[in-house]
Amino acid sequence: MPDDVREPFADSQHQRDAVALGMWAFLGQEVLFFGVLFVFYTSLRVRHPELFAAYGPRLDWRLATIMTATLLVSSFTMALAVRFAFTRARRALLVALAATMALGAAFLAMKLWEYAHHFARGETPFVDLAGNGPGPGPHSFFGLYFVLTGFHALHVLGGLVVLASLWLVAWRTPAARLRATPTMAVGLYWHFVDIVWLFLFPALYLAARLT
Repeated sequence: MPDDVREPFADSQHQRDAVALGMWAFLGQEVLFFGVLFVFYTSLRVRHPELFAAYGPRLDWRLATIMTATLLVSSFTMALAVRFAFTRARRALLVALAATMALGAAFLAMKLWEYAHHFARGETPFVDLAGNGPGPGPHSFFGLYFVLTGFHALHVLGGLVVLASLWLVAWRTPAARLRATPTMAVGLYWHFVDIVWLFLFPALYLAARLT
């Protein structure tokens, strides 16, 4: 049995297929999770379009465009990492994983910077009982915004943790003994996280400005 195959799998293809199936099952429940959030987004947008017209333009679409480009490039470097893992190009794999982590960290840094500016302007998800009261108001819009983008940011953070572990394993492992299957699985997860952002970007930053 090859070094990169673990029991009970018969061969490397069997192992990759099983890991891919498990990852797709995991991503399926993630789709359901974000799907519920998008249903809530749609409901709020239909019932209170005035909230999006009033507060949507306060989101920095230019910064969000840069964040989008950052994640798209990170998907490219992640795809390269998967390719290098399968070809056992260890040095190139380390570079590709490091580049993906750097881009993911840059995305989170920009998101935190954006959050800080929202809080500085008082654009928070908290209800101001002395002001607008418990009804729909800025807290409703920004509550939705922070929930959607916050959960996405947590997924990016989780991906960075796993990528760091992959990098450490690749750094300690000789090229001949590198296992490509874990990198492939993490690559699927990372692409999913990027795809979620491709839905969040127009839904929050662009569509809200057109209301």
